[in-house]
Amino acid sequence: MRVAVHALREGISEIPVTPMIHADLYLQRIDFRRYLPGSDCGECGASSCVGLIRGLKEGTLSPADCPFLPEQRIAAFRLALRANEILPAVPAFELPRPGCPGLVEINNPLGDAPVLVSGNSQFTQEVVTTLLGFTMSPFQVLFVDCRGDTVDMAVIYQSLTVERICRALAEAQGPGSGKVMELILPGLARELKRPLAEQTGWSVQVGPVCIAELPLFFGERWRMAEGW
Repeated sequence: MRVAVHALREGISEIPVTPMIHADLYLQRIDFRRYLPGSDCGECGASSCVGLIRGLKEGTLSPADCPFLPEQRIAAFRLALRANEILPAVPAFELPRPGCPGLVEINNPLGDAPVLVSGNSQFTQEVVTTLLGFTMSPFQVLFVDCRGDTVDMAVIYQSLTVERICRALAEAQGPGSGKVMELILPGLARELKRPLAEQTGWSVQVGPVCIAELPLFFGERWRMAEGW
């Protein structure tokens, strides 16, 4: 019996371990060019803003090398460039894993704080809350019940819809509330902007595809946490 167990263990140890395949967080879709002055002045050490972005990604240049970027935006660039180290890894090819839907308040928001619309996948919720841990600004996050699909899958399978968003807003606001909100849709759900604005009467903006771009997208409205 000991020989058999030993042989079994030896056989198991020889089975190759397949590394986990990570889902795409769309880090390559961050539009850094949008947040640079676009003057191609060369003062950063690169011949153009495109060259600066290449240097930032390669680590040969720093956001602080651009003399026209305010301190807050420099910090936002640093966070976005390190997003692969900061954001939690999400496994690919997972079945939907629903988390709790509803409205979550970040940094004690008042009624006019922007509402970030997202889905109720546990993986999505972890990524969103991790990023929001790097701001001192007030936000609200509406985790819509989309059956636990991540945002990209929710768009494909149409489980993130105007009707579901409106239902989640109604439940979060309570009966009789006439409060006007600013809604920020994920970039991949941009097709919902017009019908959502028409149905709610609220201001609806389309945010970036990659959540790590949010600090750049909000600009001065995103106050970085201490240390950034």
